Amino acid sequence: MAKQSTQTLTLLNQLAADEVETAMQVLAHAMKQLEQAQQQRNMLEQYQQEYQQQWQQVAQKGVKADLYRNFQGFFSQLELAVRSQNGQIEQCQANVEHKRQLLQEKQRKQKSYEVLITRAEILQAKAESKRDQKMMDEFASRAKRTRL
Repeated sequence: MAKQSTQTLTLLNQLAADEVETAMQVLAHAMKQLEQAQQQRNMLEQYQQEYQQQWQQVAQKGVKADLYRNFQGFFSQLELAVRSQNGQIEQCQANVEHKRQLLQEKQRKQKSYEVLITRAEILQAKAESKRDQKMMDEFASRAKRTRL
């Protein structure tokens, strides 16, 4: 019975280990998405800076009103894109944190099975030791009776 219990716990531990592995892969994917979102925001901010520098150079020479309106409109669109990307990053960060918490839960579950397996093995070893001791006592008792 104890052997079957240990086997069952071992199976459950393996399933938990598989869940941990899957959770790690999901977390890695979420972290990659976050990194990509951050890179995209960095590219947008760099483009925004470059565009603003070009605009300053052009503006020093004098600019027509319609060109100025076009710049303002385009620059507003860039600012909106950066803000939108920041929102995307916040969502990715929340997703990463959620996936990290799920991974930690799966790891705690697996650790619990490992502790239960260890306890079951200790109990099983103690029971076997008691059986062995009982057999040795019986053997010694029989040997003593046969000598008399």
